[in-house]
Order: sequence, then C-alpha cells, then structure tokens
Amino acid sequence: MRHNPTSKSPKPLLSVEEAAVLLGETRSTLYRALKAGTFPLPAFRIGSRIRIPRRAVERLIDGLEPEQHGPAPHSA
Repeated sequence: MRHNPTSKSPKPLLSVEEAAVLLGETRSTLYRALKAGTFPLPAFRIGSRIRIPRRAVERLIDGLEPEQHGPAPHSA
C-alpha cells in the first residue's frame, strides 16, 4: 500500500524525526531514549528504519496512557 501525498489522512506511523517534532524534543534525545530502553512509547523497526505509532504519540501528548509497548528496536 503506497502513501498518497495528496491524501488528507495523516500517516499512522511516524519517523523518529516526526515524533520528535510533535513531542517538542530533539531527534537525538529520542534516539538516546530508544537505545537506553527508556522511550515511553512503542517503536518498531521496519527494515533499517524506526517507526513510532502516531496514535501513541498523540495519546502521550493528551496525557493518556500510551498503548502497549512494542519491543524496543535494537540499534545496528
């Protein structure tokens, strides 16, 4: 399934950079938390890329409990 850039619906998975912008943090801070295992949201490795569910980021921003944690991605 290909993402249509003209689509009005937001992407369900965010890059670390996109999540950092929404959370008001630097991408370096997020990468350090992911590596340390202290990142409070689920994160998934897809190929060589790390993706974070938009819904989990939005729930954290809204002050709600994040959904179940996925396995922490391991850095290569």
